Amino acid sequence: MKIQVKLFATLRLNLGVAGLDIELEQPVTMLRLLELASIQLESDIIPELIEDGKIMVGTILLINGHNVLHAEKLETLITEECVVSVFPPNGGG
Repeated sequence: MKIQVKLFATLRLNLGVAGLDIELEQPVTMLRLLELASIQLESDIIPELIEDGKIMVGTILLINGHNVLHAEKLETLITEECVVSVFPPNGGG
């Protein structure tokens, strides 16, 4: 399955890319998807989003427009093709 990851605000500016596609053979957690995105981007984005194993205040992680804070947070399972939007804490609004 193909997961489209869209990056916003400082992530987009600092990395010079608006997003990427990640091919998965099986479901993964949101945390694992962020790890895979970091590998593909060749830049660890996790410290900008997660601190002490928790989503940083102000970070927004959406799966098809639904905030993972209202699901299982970083353990939210991605089971189908979808769009994941990643907004760092300093993304504004």
